[in-house]
Amino acid sequence: MLVVRLVLKACEWGVVSASALMIAVTLAQVVFRYLFQAPITWSEEFARYAFVYIVYLAAPIALHRGLHIGVDNLTVHLSPRVQQGLMVLNDLLALGLVLLIGYASLEVLEANQLQFSPALNIRMSHVYLAIPICMLAMALVLAVRLWTGKRASPVSTGQPQ
Repeated sequence: MLVVRLVLKACEWGVVSASALMIAVTLAQVVFRYLFQAPITWSEEFARYAFVYIVYLAAPIALHRGLHIGVDNLTVHLSPRVQQGLMVLNDLLALGLVLLIGYASLEVLEANQLQFSPALNIRMSHVYLAIPICMLAMALVLAVRLWTGKRASPVSTGQPQ
């Protein structure tokens, strides 16, 4: 579905951008600290918040690609029909969970609207915005998966099953 592809592409660009910025700022911090004896005071905080966005924006991508960890010791011994039913049940439960977390994160955003980060002086609600963005993207992936029945095959680890 086009909307899912666009959302996932935006997440991918977000991960790449945040990673590049985090690496650049961390490298600049090392250079400024050890060559010029003038550390960048906000670099550690920036790197931390960039990492938060990397993790949250990568989660819907991993979900779409079937890369989240799963335990299938029991389900591999069940019939394909039962396995399919369990996958649908799993997706329904996951959809409920991400919607619940997304809804609860709105209260966190509101509670942190007036709190500012110490070094960057940005609203902490901008940092916490990663949570509802991630949950909305994951809910979209799960809803489309449930609607179409199509799912990505997990990447093979090369281990015998």
